[in-house]
Amino acid sequence: MNPPARQRGIALLLVLVALVLSVTAAAGLARVAATARQRHETVTSQQHTGRLLEGSEAPILDWLHRHAGRLVLPPDAGSPRFLVLDDEIELGGDSCRLTITAFDQCGMVPSTENGGRLASFLPNGVHRALTAAGPDWLEHPGLDVLAAVAGDQVPVFPPAGTHDTGALGEHLASHNPARPGRPAVLNVNTAPLDLIVAVYAADDLGSIEAIADARAQGRPASPGASRAPRSGGGGPSIVPVSMSTAWAFRIDCRSGHVIESWWCVYTDTGSNWERVQRLAITE
Repeated sequence: MNPPARQRGIALLLVLVALVLSVTAAAGLARVAATARQRHETVTSQQHTGRLLEGSEAPILDWLHRHAGRLVLPPDAGSPRFLVLDDEIELGGDSCRLTITAFDQCGMVPSTENGGRLASFLPNGVHRALTAAGPDWLEHPGLDVLAAVAGDQVPVFPPAGTHDTGALGEHLASHNPARPGRPAVLNVNTAPLDLIVAVYAADDLGSIEAIADARAQGRPASPGASRAPRSGGGGPSIVPVSMSTAWAFRIDCRSGHVIESWWCVYTDTGSNWERVQRLAITE
C-alpha cells in the first residue's frame, strides 16, 4: 500500500472510531436523560397522588353527611360496600384518577364476635390470622395488624369498585364497636341478609321479613319493627340499628404509572365524623 492510501485508511479508521465513540456517548446521554425524565415523572406523579389523597377527605365527609344515614343495599348484597367516587382529575396537565370505595363497619361481623356462631360468615384463613395477631388485634384494631400476619392465607384489604370479594376487610369490622365500652351493632339496611338472620335468631329478636321486604323495595328498614324481647332477660349481644357509626374507605390515587392506596376509618362522634385511622395499603 502506497503512503497516500495508507494515510487515507488511517484517516477512515479514525473517523470510524470517532463515530463509534460519539454514538456510544449519545446512547449513554440518552439513557441518562431517559432515567432523569422517568425519575422526574415519578416524583411528579407521587406529588399528584399525595394531592389526591389529601383532597379525598372532602368528598368522603360530604358523602358521610349527605348519604351515609339513608343507604340501603338489596337483599342479595354479599358485603356492605358502596362506590363513592371514581373520577378522572387533571393535575398539572396530567390525567389522574381518584377512586373511593366505602365499607360499612356496622354491616360486618363485629370485631368482638369473630368466633362461634358468626365464624361461618368470615373468609377462610381469617381465624389463623387472628390467632397469629394475638392481643394486638384488640389492643390496636386495624387491618394492618392482620395484613402483617395473614401472608397468602386470605386477602386483607378489599379492592376498589362495586364487586364483592372474599377479602377480610369487607367481612370483619375493625371498628365495631366504634369505641371501647359501646355495644357492637349491626345495620339492618347494609349487612348481608344471612348475617342479620343469624344475629336475630341467636338473640331471639323475631322475624326479619319486614327488613327483607323493605330492602327489596329500596326503602330503609327499622330494626324495631322486627325486634322482640330476648328470652331470659338482658339485651342482645349485637344491637340491630338502621344507621351506622363507623365507616372504612379504600382510597386509590393514580397518576401515570404510580398507584397509591390507603385505608381510612371514620367514626361518628355525635356531632361530626372523625378520621380515626389511616393506613397505607401495601399488599
